[in-house]
Amino acid sequence: MVKYIRESLLKTPGKPNPPTYGVLQEDGLAEVVRPMGLNESLFEPSPRVLEAIVDNLDKIGRYPDAQPPRLSKKISNIFEIEENLIVWGNGSEELIKGAIDLSVPRGKGLVLPVPTFWGYRSIVAASEAKTKFVNSEDRGLVNVQAIIDEIDKDTHAVICVTPNNPSGFCLSEEEIQKLFFSIDIDTLLIVDEAYCEFGQHAGGPDVLACLKKRKGPWVSIRTFSKSYSMAGMRVGYAICSDTMLADALKKTTCVFNLPILGIVAAAAALDDEDHLKMLMEKVSKGREQLDNGLREMSLSPLLSATNFISVELPVDGKKVAQSMLEKGVQIHAWPDPGYENYIRITIGTAADNSFCLNILKEIL
Repeated sequence: MVKYIRESLLKTPGKPNPPTYGVLQEDGLAEVVRPMGLNESLFEPSPRVLEAIVDNLDKIGRYPDAQPPRLSKKISNIFEIEENLIVWGNGSEELIKGAIDLSVPRGKGLVLPVPTFWGYRSIVAASEAKTKFVNSEDRGLVNVQAIIDEIDKDTHAVICVTPNNPSGFCLSEEEIQKLFFSIDIDTLLIVDEAYCEFGQHAGGPDVLACLKKRKGPWVSIRTFSKSYSMAGMRVGYAICSDTMLADALKKTTCVFNLPILGIVAAAAALDDEDHLKMLMEKVSKGREQLDNGLREMSLSPLLSATNFISVELPVDGKKVAQSMLEKGVQIHAWPDPGYENYIRITIGTAADNSFCLNILKEIL
């Protein structure tokens, strides 16, 4: 027994080392592999973002704002929410971890639908929460009623991810309202909206509008990583139901948790609505291209509202992913038990998508 490390952490599976650009570069693959496995944006961020970064390079010797007021004001105006209800984090994962830490004591209840973002399993294991993993329906469709059925008097928090990763599904407004209003007013509802801009562009519901009608506590967690093409900037934010919750969430974060260049980049991104719209349209066209290409292979891709698309293969997904990496395309194989044949492909340019489809067809 190691006394200076909590037993739960010793038993928690090690965090994976995602195949980022740096990892691929170390393996000599960065310049020859199309990165279609991490749901990064394969499109350029707004020129205003790049300009803001260059204009502020001389400031990197200074500490950034702890909770950047300029960003809070912009989010407040966009979503008609009070500034003191907004909390900033180093990407959305810091805020997800913080929301669980502030609400779920060790050994108490947490409800989490799976499969979902791989990072959740290590977060909930480290928190020592008594987690109920609610299996989704066939093809990764979130089962709202099954989530509700698992909520009991010991539940301190319920997590909802919409659109979901890795399935890409968006819950309907009817399903969202059913879930939101079935949770006790003393239980925290944590909504992971990392892909919210894609969901709404695809015709999905306004989740924040539904949350505003809920009487119990809630937090919506979002990021600039996906739709704004800023994964490397590490900027996430949370919108909370009340000031007490927002203040508690701030206590879980580091003081200077946003890079100073990330702050100015996020502000510039919010100012360029036309570029965001263009990115959404490019992703939509690319999603249609991948969907059609997969169907031409007699496959049945999942209905996605995001910047990725998943599909069940007739063979093992991990083996296909390895073969595709060797041929120049990095994709993601679902790690969850029961979904061994599923893969997820990040949407890229028309050339990326076409190359990926050709390689996949060749391997299959």
